[in-house]
Amino acid sequence: MNSKTKILIFIDWFYPAYKAGGPLKSVFNLVQALKKEFDFSIVTSNKDLDGEVLEVVPNEWTNYEGIDVIYLTKEKQKRKVYCAIFEEKKVDVIYYNSLFSKNFTLKPYRALKRYDATQIIAPRGMLGSGALAIKPLKKKVFIKVSKRLFFSSKNTVWHATSEQEAAEIRLAYGKNAKIKVAQNLSSIKVDRNPFQKKSGELKLVFLSRLAEKKNLLFALELIQELKEEKGLTLDIYGPIEEQTYWKKCKGIIEQDERIRYMGVVKPQDIAATLQQYHFYILPTLHENYGHSIVEALLAGLPIVISQATPWRNLKKEGVGADLDLKDKNQWLEYLKEALNLTQENYEQMVQKCYAYAEEHIVSDKTIEDARKVFLD
Repeated sequence: MNSKTKILIFIDWFYPAYKAGGPLKSVFNLVQALKKEFDFSIVTSNKDLDGEVLEVVPNEWTNYEGIDVIYLTKEKQKRKVYCAIFEEKKVDVIYYNSLFSKNFTLKPYRALKRYDATQIIAPRGMLGSGALAIKPLKKKVFIKVSKRLFFSSKNTVWHATSEQEAAEIRLAYGKNAKIKVAQNLSSIKVDRNPFQKKSGELKLVFLSRLAEKKNLLFALELIQELKEEKGLTLDIYGPIEEQTYWKKCKGIIEQDERIRYMGVVKPQDIAATLQQYHFYILPTLHENYGHSIVEALLAGLPIVISQATPWRNLKKEGVGADLDLKDKNQWLEYLKEALNLTQENYEQMVQKCYAYAEEHIVSDKTIEDARKVFLD
């Protein structure tokens, strides 16, 4: 009997860290779905996104829900250590869960590219136009340099989570880039208790990292423009990632009692938190997947999002709307429609969210596509 293919994953943060959101969930769900077929090990830092030190034993292998994980302190995040880990684990495949990470993509990639192992890079939406528009010059230089010095090995494979992201990779790294497309994996759907919805009432939730890319400011401006709608509320959850951007948002929040910042939600509490609301809103500048979008759908929550994600034609599906960020009136009109939904109309949308999630998110095909990422 053949032994399992050994896969070494590099990621900046991993559970029990949780404030990094989507990329962390992407890796956890991937490993959970495939760990019976592949032998996964994870190399990560011993801190959370905000620098909080995790309550873990650092710099030695530990077990997290059946997964071998090593949480490296800052001084251990170096090439010598990465080579020692590779040789200890006798790895077949190396998977990098980022493009721009210095310590968990660039350093290990340069250290390990001399070995006979397939190296897989998951950009996680970092090559999308919306993402590249933030600090564009720095990223443009990085892509130009990395194309020549880093990601030119014949053993390099790219993991795109959609055909759109595959096109973004080719645009940045050339038409000959070897790409495998596999949608991110998500947890199973959560049955939702009936939630009361009256016409003239709309409880919105924003759950994401608080950074410019997520475009919370746009959502706040929408609420401001609908100032006559007293039954409209917005609760905000997520770690504060960019203080300057958050300061702009906070100025609006403090002026409107219908808007509240609720802090950070732990992963195990996300579904229950989402189910306290009618609609999920995310006017993001770019998502290659959008785990919080998926979590909302899995919880039976209709969504109102930008068109900068793979989730399109939502009105036709009856599960919400994907709207143009250049047309604020579209957003205002749709929120008014959502405000006026009755209990009966709303419950129909909830059931359609479950059906949509079953068809597009929780399927055997998504698991099979993920499996193929690691196979020759």
